Amino acid sequence: MELILTGNGPGELTGWISPVARAARRLAAERSVSLRITLALSPSQFAGGRELAVVAGWGLFDRILPPDEVTRLALGLGRQSPIHSGALIHLGGDLWVSARLAGRFRLPALAIAETTLVATRHRHFTHIFAVSEEVVERLRARAVPPSKVSMSGDPRADAVAAGAGSSDGRGPVRADSPLLSFLPGSRDRFFSALLPYFMEVAAALAGMGVRAAPQVIVSEFLSPRVVEDARDMVTRRWPQLGIRWITRDPWAAMKASDLIVTIPGTNTLELAMLGVPFVVVVDEDLLQYAPLEGAVEWLARAPVVGTRLRRVILRRALRRIRFVALPNARAGRMVVPEWVGRWTREDLAKRVAELLADSARLRTIRTDLQGLGLLTPGASDRIAETALALAGRNVAQR
Repeated sequence: MELILTGNGPGELTGWISPVARAARRLAAERSVSLRITLALSPSQFAGGRELAVVAGWGLFDRILPPDEVTRLALGLGRQSPIHSGALIHLGGDLWVSARLAGRFRLPALAIAETTLVATRHRHFTHIFAVSEEVVERLRARAVPPSKVSMSGDPRADAVAAGAGSSDGRGPVRADSPLLSFLPGSRDRFFSALLPYFMEVAAALAGMGVRAAPQVIVSEFLSPRVVEDARDMVTRRWPQLGIRWITRDPWAAMKASDLIVTIPGTNTLELAMLGVPFVVVVDEDLLQYAPLEGAVEWLARAPVVGTRLRRVILRRALRRIRFVALPNARAGRMVVPEWVGRWTREDLAKRVAELLADSARLRTIRTDLQGLGLLTPGASDRIAETALALAGRNVAQR
């Protein structure tokens, strides 16, 4: 029996694909079912380039199809033998690509959904897993048959719950020093720009006499050379900061934090699941480093004009959207602070210092995040269970 999982980018791979693959492995082993798992890395503007190398080291997949091969298959180039027993699970990437792959392999397809985008292509998918009841209702309102949609929950909760329990995450930090974590992104280009920015804020905090233990959470998707150069740069420019670098057990380190400073993205939902106080920072002077949705991202990578185009699109988007943090969007209110605008590093450091000193506000953020009920495990099992059952029916029909 074979399952093909599609998706790409750090968020999809760690938050959706990894927990679903692990659940499928475990369920198949419990039932003495021989299972082969293929990962199809969809073409994605949110990928950083090291995804293939990273996931190969996980030991989860029997076969990994790189983006260029996935594109070739989706376009119908070359011959492809059908898979006689299996199913495809869309866990990110382009829905058209996943539907085309399922057709090439002659497999039934399932999809996860946290928006209503799948409604336009629901005919290509046998079943759709919604991450929340709200998404279920919105899909049904978009004429997706009720029998085709179920509320699975979010597999990211399984990834977060498993990772957060790996250790206490605090390490050798003074008990009277609040643990302040910085998340500078999981792609080389963004990390290289954001790390110095965050370190200037940490230096400003130290200059203000703020007692805090700063640490940087390093994504496994970053190039080792980029991280090494960054560490050398920080040691050379800010030796007094004593930065702690977290390269293992990131969830545990995040959970142990008193406050986290981050940027918009999937990480905001994962931090909300942990119930850790955090703030989302969008400095408009750094918009040229932010990714864009859809094909326009490729246009925005053009030299000279691309940077200007990216700034214009993102500034308009910031004026249009109500929230940049996913938990705030889910809740429909400002649960965690969003700091969007322009400021000096000293001004931003003052905001961080005020929040660190406001223990009542931090407790309120933590309580409100926990009250959202996002850390509900079991979604990965539900998705894997349905996929394995569908794959079994598929072989029986053949």
